[in-house]
Amino acid sequence: MTERKLPPLRGKRTRERRAGDQAIADALARRDALREEVDFDVADVDREVEDARRRAATAPPRPVPAATTPPAQAMRGAGRRLPDLSVLPPLLQATGSFESLRERLGAAGRHAGLVAVPHGAKTYLAAALALGKTGERLVWVARDAEIGDRVAEELGAWLGDPEAVAVLEPRTALAYERSELVPDETAARVASLAAWRSGGARILVASVQALLQHTISPDDLPAQPRRLTTGTRASLDALARELLDLGYGPVLEVAGRGEFARRGGILDVFPPSSPLPVRIEFFGDEIDSLRAFDPADQRTVRPADAVALLPASEFLLPASGVDVIAGRLGRAATKLPERLGADLVRFGGEAATRGSVATRALQVGDAAEVWAPYLAPATGLDHLPPGTLLVLDEPGDLAEAAEFLWRQADERRADLVEAGDLPKDWPSTYLTRRDWKGRLAAARTLELTWESEAPGAMAGKGLSSGDLFGWREPELPPGRTARLAEAVERWQEDGARIVLASDQAQRLAEILAESGHPAGVVATLP
Repeated sequence: MTERKLPPLRGKRTRERRAGDQAIADALARRDALREEVDFDVADVDREVEDARRRAATAPPRPVPAATTPPAQAMRGAGRRLPDLSVLPPLLQATGSFESLRERLGAAGRHAGLVAVPHGAKTYLAAALALGKTGERLVWVARDAEIGDRVAEELGAWLGDPEAVAVLEPRTALAYERSELVPDETAARVASLAAWRSGGARILVASVQALLQHTISPDDLPAQPRRLTTGTRASLDALARELLDLGYGPVLEVAGRGEFARRGGILDVFPPSSPLPVRIEFFGDEIDSLRAFDPADQRTVRPADAVALLPASEFLLPASGVDVIAGRLGRAATKLPERLGADLVRFGGEAATRGSVATRALQVGDAAEVWAPYLAPATGLDHLPPGTLLVLDEPGDLAEAAEFLWRQADERRADLVEAGDLPKDWPSTYLTRRDWKGRLAAARTLELTWESEAPGAMAGKGLSSGDLFGWREPELPPGRTARLAEAVERWQEDGARIVLASDQAQRLAEILAESGHPAGVVATLP
């Protein structure tokens, strides 16, 4: 191999430069050696690729989740199976300390907190609260969506049923941002709130942003949505008008949630709560068959037992029409900036553009995050029954996350007001600080933190996780290894099993053995 001339490293001392040159030379030498050792037979590689393609073409189709599986849960469980750990939470339920915690939570307006709680123990405790005859439904509030997804997986394992956990994801658009509403995002939020409202989900996991964002009103989300089954009598025309009223968009070919297509006596629809769209075939005014199909190739995957018709969007016109929005605006409706005025006109013209059929379907376009306070005045907190327990995961982090969102929204709002694109008295696109804090103060809350000391909000009501789970961090007497044997002797008298976790754990174990205390001690290296 010819010697390579390496470019000098500038800005370093001679010794450092030589070391760097040598490291690069060694790396290049190893790479060239690998190249010399690898000898590919192109014909063999081509044959292997062809064999792999042939096996893939003849492989049986991958099983598809049931139609009743909410989309968020179906995606979360894809590719792996969660363990069933539901036998473990009852062990905590049987303890007196757990009952004491339940008593502390009490009725509405009661608050409790635990400090020094490992993250895995948090979800274990929440599952124990949700399971059993006296279990209750609760809402887990996470700092962000990423943490929420992790928590939802853990809770699904502790409960032994991933479908018992619904995840309210936030819309990805920023406050006051003019970007097209993503149909899958808004449909998934509706599906999660519907799973919670119907009682199918015992725990609702939501990030701070997901709860601060405006969403569909509880009055527009039926507790029991209409279900269609084989043999149901329904007019195809009436069903198409009903889908329009629920916010479904007519298309030539269904590809995403919230869409429907009609061809003769066949109606394709993709409800928010289904992992796949459903093809409804009519025989006269009776549903003859229901089949789930793949939107990629439009081919049938399997028969469907039923289809639930949920609203396809969080943004529906009020039942009384666009005049309700104008009424909410008050006098400001007559002096809106040009772009907002065009939005309002477009909202009012929606019914006329849907084949002259009066409908509440609203194509908000890029105006969702600007008009959210008027089009969808409710938030996720409005879907919670009175007395619902809120589990606040790291309340300090939640407060920081909420403050960041409000600050970001305030800055964007100030820019729009200064540019003349937004009136000064335009309402906040998020739930306000005052309303957020007031709702939390009036609710039942359980605040959990891994910190050893309670933050300000938990001061006076924070317990140690040891009070609940029974663990204690041992206290070492003053002095170093000379007093360790004394401490171990006292712990052993209490029947404790001792684990030494230290970079010098093996040496400490030897010291204990020399002192005559080897039994029941495990040396753990990091």
